[in-house]
Amino acid sequence: MSDLATLKKAKGSAAGQYLGYALQPVRLFFHLLTCPSDSYVGLEYADDISVHAGDKVLLAEQCKSALTGNPTSNWSVDFWKTIANWIDNSKSGFISPESTSLQLYVVPQKNHGFSGRLSDLKTDNEIDAAIADIVKKRGKLSSAPECEPYLLKVLGADPVLRRLLIRNFVLVNSDSDPISPILAHLDALVRKEMQEAAVRYGIGDALKLIDEAMRSGAPPVISASAFRKRFRAFISAHDSERFLHSLADAPTDEVIESTISESPCFIRQLDLVDANIDEKTRAASDFLRTTGDRTRWAEEGLVFEGSMNEYDSALLRRHQNLKTEVGLVNKSLSEKEQGRLLYSRCCQSSSIALEARVVPEHFMSGSLNALSDRREIGWHPDFDKLLDSEAT
Repeated sequence: MSDLATLKKAKGSAAGQYLGYALQPVRLFFHLLTCPSDSYVGLEYADDISVHAGDKVLLAEQCKSALTGNPTSNWSVDFWKTIANWIDNSKSGFISPESTSLQLYVVPQKNHGFSGRLSDLKTDNEIDAAIADIVKKRGKLSSAPECEPYLLKVLGADPVLRRLLIRNFVLVNSDSDPISPILAHLDALVRKEMQEAAVRYGIGDALKLIDEAMRSGAPPVISASAFRKRFRAFISAHDSERFLHSLADAPTDEVIESTISESPCFIRQLDLVDANIDEKTRAASDFLRTTGDRTRWAEEGLVFEGSMNEYDSALLRRHQNLKTEVGLVNKSLSEKEQGRLLYSRCCQSSSIALEARVVPEHFMSGSLNALSDRREIGWHPDFDKLLDSEAT
């Protein structure tokens, strides 16, 4: 990200005005989903939309709505202004004419003029012939077209620079609407029933991240990998038909035995109520797998930030309720027996869902032992006092 901070703002981009545009945020979201995962995507920075790798601009895209008018027609102001801006930005070093892909995205579909002919030309001869034909047709006009200032800049540009830009220029005008390519990308990832909500969230979250960057004085660019992590977390949190699958490997017997022998706090809590070795073995295994799952789910963006805290809060409430019940109903039992009963009741109660999804079998027990490891809960009625006395 430090490389991006050195990039200057390119001509033709207008950071700060994006809230007035409907098409650009949609294309921002599309590129965040489809660009290389280690790249960044900018909004009205190096262009309407730009894709960056370090300090290099991989893609510069101009987005044009053709609901009224035709930005792809022969003498379109939008088209020739776009090419003219790319010439200026190349001269200023904002984009590289040799390596930056230049894209004009127009929606919906239109009949193409010069833009369609220039798109995808690769050889110098093809490009020079096309420019010569444009000059010839311009000469036959009875009056100067509205695009004349931009057209003349292109026609008068250094031929080498112009060839490089046109060689990297692509007109994209195959979509009936800008949402269609996004839905096509999401088809294999998101259920049909929640695709609309996912798109709404994705566009809004992308704009939110851009706004946060601008408010902090940073470039208006977003890390694709960080955004996808947030997006996957949203999908996971709002798709109630999914299960949360364990990503942690089951610990080996040696690791479990080593954990028990080190006497972490959750094991000492079980010792306070005379738990047997089978209970401690199961607790250690569940604790280790749950710790691994929590880390992996967070890294993979499968669980929304804050959801783990909500889950733990639900366990704390259940523990308090069961502790009260065990103390009232089982007064004849010793404190250690009440503690073992409380632990059993907490672990055997119906599982609490995490973000409306079913968690793995080990997860609730592991989370309870994690809470006891932090001394947020305990099994013996006087666990805090007894643990403190051990430390003295």
